[in-house]
Amino acid sequence: MPITYTVHDGGHFIHARAHGTVSPDEFIEYEITHALDERIKRPVSELLEVESGALKNITMDDVSKVIERRKQMNREPKPHRCAIVVSLSDEHTWNLAKFYEKMVILHLPEIVIVFGNLQTARTWLGVQNRKPAKHMESDNE
Repeated sequence: MPITYTVHDGGHFIHARAHGTVSPDEFIEYEITHALDERIKRPVSELLEVESGALKNITMDDVSKVIERRKQMNREPKPHRCAIVVSLSDEHTWNLAKFYEKMVILHLPEIVIVFGNLQTARTWLGVQNRKPAKHMESDNE
């Protein structure tokens, strides 16, 4: 799957990566899947690294669908902080991530900030000393 994530620190840290070309359905599935993941515990911090071009097929409407689906879920959302790291040269993804950032503020108990630098995002989340996660491994299994 083009968006993968791992859960660490007893469920308090999610490290996700979007790579390849993500379809709208895959984008929505990722958002719903990790929102329902029982391993994830409050408070939670999420780091989403987006490879340049990975979200080229995602639209503002797809982001709105995610927000609506998450609001309709029959469970209380887990308040958390999310850092989205996007290439500064990927204007489409940058604009999409900023739109998501604004939509979340209006509809969900989350703080989302878009970063153009991975180390700055890690520092904001307080995970700057954590080693990068290996693909699809979890220390919470």
